[in-house]
Amino acid sequence: MILFICSCGEKIKHVNFDDPRAVMNVANKLLEDNIKFSSSGYFSSDSSRSIVAGTESSVSDQFGISFTLIDFVDDELKPVYTTETLNGSFDKCIVDKMKFSSDSNEMIYYNSKDYYLGTAGGDVYLYIINFVNREVYYAHLMVEKSVGVSLYLSGNISDPSMKQFFISYFKKDYHALRIVKSDIL
Repeated sequence: MILFICSCGEKIKHVNFDDPRAVMNVANKLLEDNIKFSSSGYFSSDSSRSIVAGTESSVSDQFGISFTLIDFVDDELKPVYTTETLNGSFDKCIVDKMKFSSDSNEMIYYNSKDYYLGTAGGDVYLYIINFVNREVYYAHLMVEKSVGVSLYLSGNISDPSMKQFFISYFKKDYHALRIVKSDIL
C-alpha cells in the first residue's frame, strides 16, 4: 500500500502500515499534536490494521500522556478513541505492542520504568490499553519509607493472566511487595 501525501483537509485513505515513518506521518497529520509514539497493529480488529499514537501534555493542569486509536471510518483514517490523560512521561519509558493469549487483538503496553516527574518517591506506572474494549488497565508501584513497597492494581482487571503479569513484573525486584486496595495519586 502507498501513503498518500496530502495537505491538511484531505482524506487519508491508504498507508503503508509496515513503514514506521509513514505511520508517524499519518498520526502527525491527523492529530496535529506533538506525537511521541506511533505504531501500527491489529488494535481494533484481528483482521485489519490501525494506528495508535501517543502524545504527551505538559500543560500544568494536565501533565501526562494519552493514546489515540486511528482507524478506518468510511474508508478513511480518523481518530476514533483517545484515552484520558494518564500519569507518565514518554521520557525513558518503554512502549510497545503486546497480546495476551486470552485476547485476539493487540494492545499497547506502557512502562514508565523508574522515571516519573509527577512523584517524589519513584512511583512506577504500567498500563495496558485495550482499544477494542476501550479500557485502560494499570498497576501503580509506590515506594514509601514508612510503608515499604506497595502495588495497586486497577479494579477493572478481570483477566487472571493480566493480573499475574503486573504482579510478576514487580515481584522479581520487590519480594516483599504488598498489594493494596487503594491508589494514592
